[in-house]
Amino acid sequence: MKAALAASALILALTGPPAALAANEAGGLFSFIALTSDYRYQGASNTDGNAAVQGNVHYWRPDGWYAGLFASQVDFKDPGHTSYELDWYGGKNLEFDGGRTELKLQLMDSVFPNNRTPGPTYDFLTYEIAGKRVWGKLTTSTLAAFVPQGSYRSGKVWRVETDADYALTPDLTLKAIVGDQWGGRNHTRAYWSLGAASRWKTLGFDLRWVGTDRTRANCPFLPKTCGPEVVGTLTVNLPPLMF
Repeated sequence: MKAALAASALILALTGPPAALAANEAGGLFSFIALTSDYRYQGASNTDGNAAVQGNVHYWRPDGWYAGLFASQVDFKDPGHTSYELDWYGGKNLEFDGGRTELKLQLMDSVFPNNRTPGPTYDFLTYEIAGKRVWGKLTTSTLAAFVPQGSYRSGKVWRVETDADYALTPDLTLKAIVGDQWGGRNHTRAYWSLGAASRWKTLGFDLRWVGTDRTRANCPFLPKTCGPEVVGTLTVNLPPLMF
């Protein structure tokens, strides 16, 4: 059972703050609320194929330091009836080559406060390092992550992920992700997604075809969590608070 920063993609820790914040010397807060048809993390569902409400509050500084909180509904069908997760994160963005190249260092603590399932905790820490490069309309990034102790004491977990975004227009972007995770108990899997994201004023919409190399028959979790699926996410960006 894993958590996500929507992966990683919903927060802007790697891509940077909105222009309004970038122009402010003291930094500021930005946030969003979202409704997704299925909370997918690394190709697998954390809501048993059902919809989830999510939210994020992100603090950004001009020197590249940032911190935030991501929250989402979950549904593991576990005896403890765990219903939500909180991901506390913080890190540093380093820019090179006029901002076209970025390096991100991040630590994330994923917790499940209302989990009452007997046994070890679901909570875990994730260490991440990621690099991003802008090639005109194409943006590519690669991430490496390490979890010292996975959920339910499942052992060490490693992950690598590469994604590419191509801006067809300022408001419409094609997106692709491919990744691989290994280690621990029942964590090994490759995953992918392909789709597009658009925005209009404060609204964003993301539609993707998501899947893993695990079929429903050999899924180590619930049957609905591994099968390929079209996932849609509607995001409302709230007005930023600048300091």
